[in-house]
Amino acid sequence: MITGIDVVFIHAKNPTKLSSWYKNILEIEIGFQTPDYDWQEFNFSEGKSPTRFAIDFGGENPSEVEKQPIMISFKVDDIHSVVEILKKKELEFFGDDKIQDVGPTLVATFQDIEKNWIQISQRKKR
Repeated sequence: MITGIDVVFIHAKNPTKLSSWYKNILEIEIGFQTPDYDWQEFNFSEGKSPTRFAIDFGGENPSEVEKQPIMISFKVDDIHSVVEILKKKELEFFGDDKIQDVGPTLVATFQDIEKNWIQISQRKKR
């Protein structure tokens, strides 16, 4: 079901400023960013399954999920079937749509037993 960690990201009030800090202080290169700079992603390795770390703008009025500073998103091959499996285990998902399209990725968000928000995600084929 889970094949690895897709991405770990930080919700930020100013993603451009925080991304600059990681780039300048830790010397991590930005690999991808949205045109509005609300999502800035750093790649650490090349190949089929690179490790990903990103900065995400939580918004002016962040949701319950976006108020959590750090998010871990577990990689899955087929998000639709995994969501069905998790629904049978009585997990409740965030939002009206269990699976949300967030650009290059499909995500489903839910809480663990200590109320930490976590995600499963499937990268779209390019």
